[in-house]
Amino acid sequence: MAKRDILPIFPSRANSVIMKQRVLAARRGVGLLKRKRDAIDMKLRELRRIRFDQDMQGDEAMRNAIFSMAKANLLGADFKPQMVSRSHVATVSLRRTEIKIVGVKLNTLELETKGVGAFPLAGLSCGGMQVSRIRDSYTKALRALVEFASLEYQVRMLEAASLQTNMRVNALEHVVIPVLQNTYNYICGELEEFEREDFYRLKRSQAKQLEAKMAFTELIKTKNMTDEELETYIKRNINQARPPAADTPFDQEQFEEREVKRRVREARLSVKQRREEERKEAIARGEPPPPTSFITTHGASLSFAGRQRDPRASSGDLYSTKRMLLSSVPERKSVISQDTQRRSSQMSKEVANEESSEES
Repeated sequence: MAKRDILPIFPSRANSVIMKQRVLAARRGVGLLKRKRDAIDMKLRELRRIRFDQDMQGDEAMRNAIFSMAKANLLGADFKPQMVSRSHVATVSLRRTEIKIVGVKLNTLELETKGVGAFPLAGLSCGGMQVSRIRDSYTKALRALVEFASLEYQVRMLEAASLQTNMRVNALEHVVIPVLQNTYNYICGELEEFEREDFYRLKRSQAKQLEAKMAFTELIKTKNMTDEELETYIKRNINQARPPAADTPFDQEQFEEREVKRRVREARLSVKQRREEERKEAIARGEPPPPTSFITTHGASLSFAGRQRDPRASSGDLYSTKRMLLSSVPERKSVISQDTQRRSSQMSKEVANEESSEES
């Protein structure tokens, strides 16, 4: 484990409890931040939909206001924009209020109007109705623009809050919690190692105390013994401490390498001698020697040169090797064929003897 994967902290019980609480708090915080992120995303989608509708309404309001201005100019209304532009009386103002959405502070803008306008007598001579329509249409357009600006500001603030919350969630999940968990695991491992060391130290201390107690007991027992009694007592203790003999006696020399090789060599010689005796007995009876169950190099004289001269053989042909083995081994005759040949030879001898006796 790298040093940067854990916090520089001393492994103790108190620190273990503290790290466990920090891990639990971090996981609980991740859950809350995820819920906050989901709520912000839901509110953000809703505000984007409202902003789109408000954008369409603002475009329509501005279109109507401009059309009403053109219509009033066409009808020759008593309306002079120069006078309105020079007005110093504010009849419209913005009001800013602060709201909270899932813990995020947002500012909302509202339009407030005072009175009927800066020039209430405009259009008195002619076109007064057109002037009032222009005033109403531009007021509606301005109100729609203010609402759209407020929604745009809220959407941008929520996007920044969503991005910040997502970064916090990723930092907790992939950086903070793994480091805290690794630190907690490190502390637990060190504490377990300390416990094992204490347990081993305790056992060693108990063993030393037991040895000292046994030595003291032996000293008390042998304090008043004579030399012969002490020697007898020591021999008896040695025999008791010696391990018991094996139940089944065995000769250890039988398992030595030389002895094993010698027995294997004798077994092979005995098999060879037995086969040689069987072959001699078969020859003495006038029978072919019994076939062996294996092919020796003398019986199947194979040579690589002969195999290369075989036109049917190749470097990977197994059937050519089989043919060479079968051709090198003499043909075997079955026991039934040997019996029939022996009987036929005896019958032919008997017939020849009868013919010779009749002629004589």
